[in-house]
Amino acid sequence: MISIDLKVPPYLKSYLTTQYGKEYVINTTEFLGILMLNVLKKKSFYYKHVVDDSRTSVYKLRISLSMFEKYGCSISEEQLTQICKAIDSEFRRCVYSHAILCKNQSGLEYKDAILGFLYAYNIPEEELSYSTLRRDFNRKKASISERLTLTGHN
Repeated sequence: MISIDLKVPPYLKSYLTTQYGKEYVINTTEFLGILMLNVLKKKSFYYKHVVDDSRTSVYKLRISLSMFEKYGCSISEEQLTQICKAIDSEFRRCVYSHAILCKNQSGLEYKDAILGFLYAYNIPEEELSYSTLRRDFNRKKASISERLTLTGHN
């Protein structure tokens, strides 16, 4: 197996560890595996170094030798940054959808639903504050509620 170190903020490492385990073996059937396989290259040409002070944790991804031979294992820092952004976007979509569904189905306040989600994924307030999430949630709540209404989940 070959390892790829994905630098992420601590709260995303907690989320990924809870969702996929301590280390993730890339496969073709899950969101993270599909995402990674679509950016791996067999050869590399130019790497741009990206500095992001919030990415202080490492989540280890592993790829089998057969997948390495088929897809390659070269990935740039810029691509890793984009993967981190995609995972963060998916994480927030899950949190916000969870909050809306809890409110609509059981009357649970948004704050309690969001804090419960963070607790379930072992994400402390120091890593990702409720106020930061709530401001972002307030901006996106209407569009998420509308999408959930269209699918009959509101």
